[in-house]
Amino acid sequence: MKRTVLAICALALAVSACGRTEPGKPESGMMTGLRAIFAFKACTGKLEDRFGLKTLDGVNSNDMDPVPTGKPGEWDVKFTADVTEKESGRVTRYKGVCHVRRDKPTTLDAEFVKEVRPAHDTVRRINP
Repeated sequence: MKRTVLAICALALAVSACGRTEPGKPESGMMTGLRAIFAFKACTGKLEDRFGLKTLDGVNSNDMDPVPTGKPGEWDVKFTADVTEKESGRVTRYKGVCHVRRDKPTTLDAEFVKEVRPAHDTVRRINP
């Protein structure tokens, strides 16, 4: 799996180097799609770090609203995500906004909403 992610990253970097040259023109659909994929990956990584999540089995989000801000490729992505942890099977819900910028690191403003399905034998305590 890690090789696949590395290959996708290398491909995206190569494609992004071939991006638009004129600042006034909008990005192509393919470029926007690639940026959306990497924005999702970056936001998932930030969610793992912020809430101390272990290995994830999956992230399900049927409520994502990317709002363009400023330059093409810069978004504020509002989301509600159900995160499944691999080891415990726990499913927790988070809600927030992921700030994706081209010239700055991705940042995350998120909060724990509720535990959808508890783990088999452990209890999670999250400070607000």
